[in-house]
Amino acid sequence: MDEKTEPCVRLDELFEKWYEVHGKFPYGPMQFLSWLERRGVPVQPPHWGDLKTANTQNETTWLDEDFHYTVFKLGDAHYVATSEARTVAHPEFFKITAAEPEDFLAFSSAWIECDAGHAYETEDTYRWQFYVEGVGPRGPKIRLYDLDQDGDGDLLCPKCTNKIRKMGAY
Repeated sequence: MDEKTEPCVRLDELFEKWYEVHGKFPYGPMQFLSWLERRGVPVQPPHWGDLKTANTQNETTWLDEDFHYTVFKLGDAHYVATSEARTVAHPEFFKITAAEPEDFLAFSSAWIECDAGHAYETEDTYRWQFYVEGVGPRGPKIRLYDLDQDGDGDLLCPKCTNKIRKMGAY
């Protein structure tokens, strides 16, 4: 979240004012956005899909915690309302700052690299493929639990058996 968004205090404040008058559980961001639309604020779905609330519990991700999220567009900017996984009430609002707004949803994309520089990428958390910079994915897909480990439990590269020490999500 910190790398892909920035807090939107104005929407947080507006939601709190709306919630004091209109909010009754389980009202959340969808009802708030409908209220904004009825007042003439053009709320649009993101260009890649529908205006809906989703929950990361229903997806395979690299996230430490699950949460509800609703992505929407106001003017030229994309925003997301997030709330804890068990309720949609009391969301926090953020402006999406990722280079491409849909990159915000890349919760399952990641990379790993061994000490020799062999890199692997995944888009679904479990099928990994060797990646050549500037060329793209190459070769068969592998699963991490199929990789050999050293005595300390570190994963070993299937190409060279060096330790895989670098990893990141994007």
